[in-house]
Amino acid sequence: MTAENDEILENIFEEIFCVFSANQHKAALEKTVLRSQEPMKKIGLVKLSKDDELLKTAYHLAKRELPKEEFQYQLQLAGAIGADLGHLMNGPSPSYTSNKSVTELQDAISDIILEDKIKCIKNSGVFSLVLDESTDNSNRKRLIVYAQSISDNGLDYTFIANKQISSGIANAINIVKLVVEELIFKGIDIKNMVGISTDGASVMTGKKGGVVKILRDYSPVHVGVHCAANRVALATSQAAKLIPEMNDFSRTVTNVFRYFHNSDLRSNRLRDIQTVLNLPQLKFAEVHSVRWLSLEAAVRAIYRTYPALAMCLEADATTEPAAKGLLHEVSQFRFIALTHLLMDVLPFLTRLSLKFQSKSLDFGTMNTEVSSTCESLEDFIECDGAFTDKLAGFVKEVDGKTFYDRPVCESESGNVLDTIQCNVIFDGFDPVEEPEEEPEEILEGQDEAGFKPKLRYFTQQKGLLGRLGPQYISRVVENVRDRFQDIPIVDSMSLLVPTNIASSVSIAKYGLVQFKCLAEHFKPFIGSPEMCLSEFSEYKRQVAKAYTTLGLLDITQVCMCKFASQLPNIVIILKCCAVVPMSSVQCKRGFSTQNRIMTRLRTSLNNKNLDTLMRIREDGPPLNQVDFNRALLKWKSAKQRKLYHM
Repeated sequence: MTAENDEILENIFEEIFCVFSANQHKAALEKTVLRSQEPMKKIGLVKLSKDDELLKTAYHLAKRELPKEEFQYQLQLAGAIGADLGHLMNGPSPSYTSNKSVTELQDAISDIILEDKIKCIKNSGVFSLVLDESTDNSNRKRLIVYAQSISDNGLDYTFIANKQISSGIANAINIVKLVVEELIFKGIDIKNMVGISTDGASVMTGKKGGVVKILRDYSPVHVGVHCAANRVALATSQAAKLIPEMNDFSRTVTNVFRYFHNSDLRSNRLRDIQTVLNLPQLKFAEVHSVRWLSLEAAVRAIYRTYPALAMCLEADATTEPAAKGLLHEVSQFRFIALTHLLMDVLPFLTRLSLKFQSKSLDFGTMNTEVSSTCESLEDFIECDGAFTDKLAGFVKEVDGKTFYDRPVCESESGNVLDTIQCNVIFDGFDPVEEPEEEPEEILEGQDEAGFKPKLRYFTQQKGLLGRLGPQYISRVVENVRDRFQDIPIVDSMSLLVPTNIASSVSIAKYGLVQFKCLAEHFKPFIGSPEMCLSEFSEYKRQVAKAYTTLGLLDITQVCMCKFASQLPNIVIILKCCAVVPMSSVQCKRGFSTQNRIMTRLRTSLNNKNLDTLMRIREDGPPLNQVDFNRALLKWKSAKQRKLYHM
């Protein structure tokens, strides 16, 4: 029995020894294999550390709107100035430099940008949409969509999508379908939408079947807003259409542009005359119905080069019927008189439009700017503007003929801007009638123009400005004010503006009725009405203590940082009000980006690639702030990469 036990134990020990030996052998083999693979691992690590150069180059191309064909040349340049890209550029064909590879790199970067932006929208809690439709260079109808949210750093725009409207017509139902599908696809809850801004077209704002109306089925609380800059442009153009003389003037300006734009020979003659008369070499601008600032630019070019225009048309009129017809219009006193009038009026409207194109515009500052502009324009009804006042000194009668005699210096950009500034800083009317001043001595460089255009019909038209000026200005002011009569809920939002609270007679009683309407409107996002009223009282006290000069956006950021736990409902209501977009200008900028990327030579660019390039261009941070490690992981995980599997 003992011998059997000894034999069994001996067998067990042999098995244990064999297992131990096998494990040792296995470990030795593993060490040998790993040792042999160490050089390959080092090569892989080197590649991992250098592949962000691929991503950085692809990002730079999209950010600068450069074609993908430039990718390998950018890498060659980087190698020429010292970057170690041998693992990419050596061999018969460079690695990952084809258009398809560049597209994949840019897609990975675009994805992480979108992820960060969507995270910001969700952290905001509420958001608004800005959307518009247009036609691209390939004559395809497109819808562009942006989201506006708020963070501790202020308002933030996110490029959502640029969708081709390929099925059916661009009606409200198709537009809403595209918007809803895109928000669902990107994981954005449409119920948190509190505002939407459009260009005011009937398909967008129709009361029965517009986009704004249909979207209320998905988000009942959202506020529809007509773009403020678009309202200013419409008010200006419609005021001119109601006055025949202004309509004729606008048509003449357009005809002047076309006369010279369609002929390089005429343009060369004009430039030669401008040089001879010591006038700036300017091209005439076209008046566009869809470009908000085009009229002011066109009128300014006419004003600064009017003597050259008249001289050129006078020379061409002997041989060209078109020039003869234009000269008949341009040489009338009415034309130059309206030019001076518009040089007084249009800069105010241009300045208002530019302020409304700011990304940080809110309704609190909007109403103030509208009131200030209208009051400034109404001053011109009582007193001539600086340009209109100068007209009397430039029009001179000699031997029964009337001439437009203006110093050359009046065409200089600096003098034009100074005259505009004189209107801006106007402080009111002096009740004391001052004696007439002696004419100033003409300094060197301010001598009279070599050509003095003859003005026709001066006797019949000299009272034109006295009649037409007040009429036109009154209609402009009336149209602007009518178009900025906001809906009641937007009026209620103004009670949260600190300057309104500070100017109230009784802070305790201030805004109680309006705030109840505001709280009721945004009820899905807040707690009980009683709690909201209590927080509103505390909010007014805090504002009255230290924040009376802040705007709506600024006070919203202050409350988000300092009073989020103390005034949670007020913070939510402030967010709702702050993110309601007052302008759809971002869409106009987006279409400009679209047309720069999708040129007439790149009309086959598909929707996904267009979205990628636009997102990087518009939402991409500076190069040194991009998380290329995340982009690299996303790019690697998309499919098996030869660079990492040798």
